[in-house]
Amino acid sequence: MQYRLINPSFIQESLMYNKELISQFLDLYQEQIPIDLNALKEAVASASHIEIANKAHHIKPTMDYVGARTLREKLQQLEYAGKHGAEIPYMHTLFLDIENEILVLLQEIADYRRKP
Repeated sequence: MQYRLINPSFIQESLMYNKELISQFLDLYQEQIPIDLNALKEAVASASHIEIANKAHHIKPTMDYVGARTLREKLQQLEYAGKHGAEIPYMHTLFLDIENEILVLLQEIADYRRKP
């Protein structure tokens, strides 16, 4: 399968081709990303600029670890928007795009985990 968001080669390289380590990290991501996404969703719903910026900032490193650079860039945009007091409707639109992509990312991780 061709992945749109994750980069399996990057994951393998960064975790030294250690299948056990890769498995542990992907398990952690599958557990933690939905929690972090929900926290970001709550921040957007509360219209708290600083919370939006903080939550987006918190999620960004995970995207680096799985090679999801475009998603990381979108989180960076949302963080920047929160820090600079952007209009809430704009941040809501950014968030919806990020949310949809994170759901795809989780599907891709699950698919990758099933590969031998």
